[in-house]
Amino acid sequence: MKKKMLLTASLGLAFVLGTVTATQAASTLEKIQANLNHGLTFLLNGEAWTPKDANGAKATPISYKGTTYVPLRAVAEATGAEVKFDGAKQQITISTGSNQAEAETPNKQGERAPFSVNNVSHLKWSYFASGITRNKADLLFGETQYETAFIVNEVNSAGQGVAFKVKEGTKRMGVLVGFKSPKSDGTATYSIADKDGQALATGQVGNGKVVNNELVLPAGTTELYVTFKGPAGEKSTGYILWDESWLEN
Repeated sequence: MKKKMLLTASLGLAFVLGTVTATQAASTLEKIQANLNHGLTFLLNGEAWTPKDANGAKATPISYKGTTYVPLRAVAEATGAEVKFDGAKQQITISTGSNQAEAETPNKQGERAPFSVNNVSHLKWSYFASGITRNKADLLFGETQYETAFIVNEVNSAGQGVAFKVKEGTKRMGVLVGFKSPKSDGTATYSIADKDGQALATGQVGNGKVVNNELVLPAGTTELYVTFKGPAGEKSTGYILWDESWLEN
């Protein structure tokens, strides 16, 4: 899947990856003077968006010599890409939906495989503000800290959706659905359907709650479309949590 991201002001990409050794610092790092650009704002699929780091804090862009650098992981994951960092090699790997499904050892018949970048990928669906998140604050449900999810923002009574693709040959799957709303007693209804609109599961999930769904996929089905409808006038969020979700061939 090819993804296009349009950013004004000739944006560059930067990625703060963590600490490096003294040897690496001496050989590869160059000290510069730059400025945090607090005036820059973002639109993601037409909606206001704020890049955040892994702890949920705002990640402010940096301006340096006429170029603005933005946090790579936050931007990539918001647009459905996968970012990995190899500390030993000091190498960043970016994978989009078309090449995330890397070769892996096939599962035995009937064996369950957890959601991973090897078997699921985000699909762009209409104007919906969806993507992948690993933001810890987003993924804390009660006392349970989840790690990764497909996410769709701006959920209200009009409905918003997130779509994803699973590997070919999948016959059954478990899908963990989550929901968060500014309204403490807010609930959402959801529907999981195939590309032809056939509903494979429907249900209801409360604010800050998760619900398990077990699906039997029609032969040849690889694309799943999940629609959320939440409280009117609210900007809620729907999740497909990778943790505890699985595929079976």
